[in-house]
Amino acid sequence: MMEENTKKEEVLTVNNNQKQIAGAILIAGVLVAGAILIKGNESPSVKANQATQIAKEIGLNVRSFEACLVSGKFTGKVQADIDDGTKAGIGTIKEIRGTPSSFILKDGKVMDFIGGAQPIETVKEKITRALISTKPIEDIEIKPVTTNDDHILGDLSTAKIVVIEYSDLDCQFCKVFHSTMYLVVKESNGDVAWVYRHYPIPQLHPEAFKKAEATECAWEQGGNTAFWQYTDRLFGITQ
Repeated sequence: MMEENTKKEEVLTVNNNQKQIAGAILIAGVLVAGAILIKGNESPSVKANQATQIAKEIGLNVRSFEACLVSGKFTGKVQADIDDGTKAGIGTIKEIRGTPSSFILKDGKVMDFIGGAQPIETVKEKITRALISTKPIEDIEIKPVTTNDDHILGDLSTAKIVVIEYSDLDCQFCKVFHSTMYLVVKESNGDVAWVYRHYPIPQLHPEAFKKAEATECAWEQGGNTAFWQYTDRLFGITQ
């Protein structure tokens, strides 16, 4: 009889433990789900405030900027950059499979590629080789640079080399290369101009496309200066 009671007590203890574990799992699940829900609800407003804050910092008309961003008027322009980069070989040419992907041009012809965030020494070496080379890379179709549509740092009229970069504003490597290219242009004595084009990768960075649109809204108000200021601020907070 005593042995039978002991067995019953063991069964009850196991059942109680199982119930407690199940209850703990349920509570944990609710907490996690709540945290995700809160994060999801807060995220858009925080990002919107961030975009507005940057626009305010660089002296843009905030109301016009926000209206531009909501309208999606530059969606096509960003997508056109992506399409041009893909057509030029990003993702298929071995040297330029991701971002940043850059093309070194001389006299409008592609002389070399810069794949990823290469060190400044490597970038300068490639530019030096491109300057003395007489053999462009054939069969590369890349949209011609125009002052009306492109974002340019440096003087196209004096530059012997143009570096066209396709970049993602949420890409850590693009952030590094952004600083590198500033130095390259600065130290080139006018020989290098830098063209920034968009290549957000939504599969990796879901917010990058909208950030690219924001830079275009900045450009619409403040031209090339505002574009670079806004882009610099964004890269400044990229993790």
